[in-house]
Amino acid sequence: MAQHTNDTNDALGTVPGLEALRSNAELRGPVEVGGQELHDHLALLYESRAEQFATAIPFVANGLERGERCVYIVEENDTEDVVDALRDAGVAVEDALDSGALEIQTAAESYLRNGAFDADEMIAFLEETIEDAAGEYAGVRITGEMTWAFGDESALEEVVEYEGKLNRVLPDADGTALCQYNREKFDPALLREIIETHPYLIYDRTVCRNVYYTPPPEFFGPDQPEREVDRKLDTLRERTEARVDLQDHHEHLQRQNEIAGAPDRSFEEKLQALFELGLERFDLELGAMARVDCERDRFEVEYVSDDHEYLEPGVELPLSETYCAAAADIRGASSVTNPEAEGYEDVVVYTEFGIQAYLGTYVEIEGGDDRTFFFVASDRHGSFSESKRTFLRMMGRWVKYELEHERRDRHQRRLYEIAADPNRSFEEKLEALFELGLDRLDLEFGVLTRIDSTTDTVEVEATSGDTDRLASGQELPLSETYCRLTDGAESTTAITDPVGLERTTYEQLGIETYLGTRIELEHGPDRTFFFAAGDSRERGFSDAERTFHHLMAQWVRYELERKHRTQELETSNEHLEQFAHAASHDLQEPLRMVTSYLQLLERRYEGALDEEGEEYLEFAVDGADRMREMINGLLAYSRVERQGNPLEPTDLEAVLEDVRADLALQIEEADAEVIVEELPRVMADRSQIRQVLQNLLSNALTYSEGSPRIRVSARKRGSERVVTVADDGIGIAPADQARIFAIFDRLHSRGEYAGSGLGLALCQRIVERHDGEIWVDSEPGEGSAFSFTLPAVPEA
Repeated sequence: MAQHTNDTNDALGTVPGLEALRSNAELRGPVEVGGQELHDHLALLYESRAEQFATAIPFVANGLERGERCVYIVEENDTEDVVDALRDAGVAVEDALDSGALEIQTAAESYLRNGAFDADEMIAFLEETIEDAAGEYAGVRITGEMTWAFGDESALEEVVEYEGKLNRVLPDADGTALCQYNREKFDPALLREIIETHPYLIYDRTVCRNVYYTPPPEFFGPDQPEREVDRKLDTLRERTEARVDLQDHHEHLQRQNEIAGAPDRSFEEKLQALFELGLERFDLELGAMARVDCERDRFEVEYVSDDHEYLEPGVELPLSETYCAAAADIRGASSVTNPEAEGYEDVVVYTEFGIQAYLGTYVEIEGGDDRTFFFVASDRHGSFSESKRTFLRMMGRWVKYELEHERRDRHQRRLYEIAADPNRSFEEKLEALFELGLDRLDLEFGVLTRIDSTTDTVEVEATSGDTDRLASGQELPLSETYCRLTDGAESTTAITDPVGLERTTYEQLGIETYLGTRIELEHGPDRTFFFAAGDSRERGFSDAERTFHHLMAQWVRYELERKHRTQELETSNEHLEQFAHAASHDLQEPLRMVTSYLQLLERRYEGALDEEGEEYLEFAVDGADRMREMINGLLAYSRVERQGNPLEPTDLEAVLEDVRADLALQIEEADAEVIVEELPRVMADRSQIRQVLQNLLSNALTYSEGSPRIRVSARKRGSERVVTVADDGIGIAPADQARIFAIFDRLHSRGEYAGSGLGLALCQRIVERHDGEIWVDSEPGEGSAFSFTLPAVPEA
């Protein structure tokens, strides 16, 4: 079967796909005028039942939907086959048959109702059917399976005559005919004549304007041979020109795709290359792009392809004094080839600039200034083909995509910068976010409110932008605001024209445009985060705008939850530090007393105690020392947040050198090899990270057997750096790996390995203070690799 590409179909005057028939409001008439007289007469050439029904069934279903009377004439298929197919297509077949809107006849009841086929009798039958339906139905739609004529030479001659006469009847009648021909049943010679008698054909699910169609006066008239020669010669010329134009179209389209897809070119470089391509494609002198504002009659040149006496970046004119006004009026592609004849004899670009030819398209930019993208020349120009207009529209779509993509990227980068800034408070970030949203959404002000459904209250928490309608602390009834329309954290409500929402407080305040999201919080009252304006908005909010607003709302949700957690953590830290203070003061005082009396006992009764007494005394002193060590460790653990230094760029290699110097004796005694790979600079509290590395390196030396081999390395992970200290020691069982970070939790007795049980817990607390995480990968007997993350130094 033939396969058609969209570009080929456009060039040859075809409309690809059955969907063109289904969706076209003018289904009774063909899809395209194409310079020939319209007829409601189509021929379907098919090679299988599936292909046949794919056109015939929707043809009937669409007619019933439009209120037409439909007649289906069966011959090749059974009536039950057609009924089942219509039912599968969603047609209420029984109702349609009972009402008379649908009638299924056999060939014997229609084409051959008098025992043989007669073209004039069938035409009379159709005219009578159309006349009977007038007034009650919107029209008549008839489709017939023509295989009844297969093998009958006399009938076939009558069929060709019948098809030609239909072209005289249907243009003036409310009737549409679809004649079905099985390509495998009919002789090619007959099909050739059938093709010539149908203005439009459906083949391979493609609706085609038939360039081989012969109008009735030519098909049956005395000048048929001469007219047919002229028509065929014209067809050959038109097809050749179309193919040449199509070839040019494909070549230029490929070059456009290469330009648009070049990853190493800036927007300006791509635009200049497109200008050059367009000048070649359209045979014009200058390409340009301008910002336009139809409401303010404003036109400002933004880019040009070359130097021009009048058109250069920054030049401003009234839009009405340019040819771009035509493209702006239709929001599409427009051209000028004869300014005087087309009503532009008084505009500035003609009278002063001397521009006589123009081809341009309007580019509507979401949330930003619209543009016109155009090409001009100082000489007259012939008409521009539809192919060239299509190519210009495609170039305009690229401009639209690039400008909107750049704008979205710029706003998303800004959103990330605001959210990731560690030096701004929540209130400062919120203000910056309001400013970003106002720019992105082109609205007047932003608002964050607290909502309480139980008391039907909205309280304004923060505002930004040009508004005196709402103020912080102001309370409004929830049921009388647009905020009531939001429901759930995923729900975003948009209002651009509050029809039906009158008598609301917002309506009284003059708020007509609104884009808001409800933020559900685990702790504290829910919020609504919205942007609004006093004027109604002509266009709705796009999916991209809704998505961006949703991202901002999710950031607000995260920050509010984080703020709550931070407050809880600060309270917890205060309690912990109070406890640590008590531990360091109230507990250490009796501990010092115990230690002092133990030392007094040791001095006074030196030599008086037997071996067992000496051992007991030694245990007591050791226990007091371990108690002091644990208290000091707990105190250090509690002070990680309160007494930490600000995070600043820190050279990990320099920190590790200090750690190795502190552990030099332990490294030497263990006969250890410490391998250090290149380490990065990170944002860190130098003293705390030194403590982390010292604890991990000391543990690697402690829990190793023989001569330890320790490797310290780092790698990138997004905006973080992962630091790893790996050893070949005794390892840790998977079931125990979570326990080792718990306070005072030990896997080994003190007789096996010394320690307070606070080292890894302290490491975890320090890493978490750096917004990082710490973990271990290990197997018993195969060593351990402790890894933790630190924020990278931001790039300048």
